[in-house]
Amino acid sequence: MSILEARSVSRSFVSRRGLLDLVMRRPPLALKAVRGVDLSVQRGETLGIVGESGCGKSTLARLMVGLYPCTEGDVALKGASMQGPDPEGRIQMVFQDPYSSLNPRMTIGALLSEAITRYRPKTTRADCAREVAAGLQKVGLPADVAEKYPYALSGGQRQRASIARALCPRPEILVADEPVSALDASVQANIINLFEQLKKNDGITIVFISHDMQVIAHLCDRVAVMYLGEVVELQETASLFEAPLHPYTKGLIAAVPRIDRTQRERMPMDGEMPDPFNLPDGCRFAGRCPLAEEKCNQPQVLRAVRGGMVRCWKAPIE
Repeated sequence: MSILEARSVSRSFVSRRGLLDLVMRRPPLALKAVRGVDLSVQRGETLGIVGESGCGKSTLARLMVGLYPCTEGDVALKGASMQGPDPEGRIQMVFQDPYSSLNPRMTIGALLSEAITRYRPKTTRADCAREVAAGLQKVGLPADVAEKYPYALSGGQRQRASIARALCPRPEILVADEPVSALDASVQANIINLFEQLKKNDGITIVFISHDMQVIAHLCDRVAVMYLGEVVELQETASLFEAPLHPYTKGLIAAVPRIDRTQRERMPMDGEMPDPFNLPDGCRFAGRCPLAEEKCNQPQVLRAVRGGMVRCWKAPIE
């Protein structure tokens, strides 16, 4: 059962030109960061969204939680179209940089209390204090962290505090935007384990955004691969890593360091991304794809294949 759906979602940003263009009265450029994404999140699953920097992952995350309005399409929570952030707090976001997402002038306890009273204003001060302590304990932080300011915590502790704050409204869905990319490897493992516990013990649905294929492989049930604002492949995690369908997905997986991989097994992705302001009519990846043919210059649609979805005409239909 789908709990969250992106329905033909697009988001454009206006890019202001330089002084000469303003003098010449040229119109501003529009960058479509997300293009016609259809994506559903099933209750209780962890959906991974992966791709290179600039592919639209973070923009899609903000569209899902209502921080950005959709230029086209809409996002539905439990079948109802969202108009901005959910007023009941059923979907919350964990940001990439915990230091910039936490108010440096407030203690961690005050930040968590604010999140509690925002959605449950009748909570008494004593109950709020108990919930703050319970929230810190859930993410593995000692109770005295409530009296500290964000600058006094390590990166891993700040990220745990961010997760604790996101849990205060008692959400059903967490959207985590690169939550471990700025952390050391050992701290990353602890945060990933925390997300696994939240899913297992609390039944929270998670949308986990990352560029790290190894993290995605370990944590997620299904994976959506994005390239230049589009979903190019969607499969269950095991199937995607065992038999990727899109050449871009194959390149991402081949780029993961492995001791037992030979040079022949690598799949090069040469060339540069096309200009996002002037995209080709056909496959966006054709200019970098070693398998490109004349037919790749035609528009590609996301189609059902072998239990998943792929935006490539070469993928076999089974």
